[in-house]
Amino acid sequence: MAGNLVDQLGTGLPTDPKRHAFPTPAQVASANEETLRTKVRLGYRAPYVLELAQRIVSGDLDLETLKTSQLPTPDLRKRLLNIKGVGNYATANLLMILGRYDYLPIDSWALKMVSNEWYNAQPIKPADVESAFAGWGEWKGLAYWFWDWNKLQAS
Repeated sequence: MAGNLVDQLGTGLPTDPKRHAFPTPAQVASANEETLRTKVRLGYRAPYVLELAQRIVSGDLDLETLKTSQLPTPDLRKRLLNIKGVGNYATANLLMILGRYDYLPIDSWALKMVSNEWYNAQPIKPADVESAFAGWGEWKGLAYWFWDWNKLQAS
């Protein structure tokens, strides 16, 4: 999806016009939902991405301020969750990008990997993933991010 977004909406690079830069919010906001859904292949994400780009362009939402926010992590998490289309998984990833490691991005892949690593490949729940990384406290997301999952993918 990211590659399609770049190829469809990004500006060609001056040194190699066949390659494109990541599109600006204005470039995304100028697209329509159908283009985002079909050409960019965002599917159900299309209206959320479009609305987010439009809010940024209009000045209604300033994501840049999140980089230096002094809000406690739970409050910053709430702000991210208030962005339409941003759920727990995306929020945990965004928080890690912002240097906040208190939350884990738990999806089906994480459930499988943690199940294989700590639970003898038995079915587990998100709480089991949380439990597996709880010992790292506020740094659990960083431990999760840098865990060596490659050895598990081969099994």
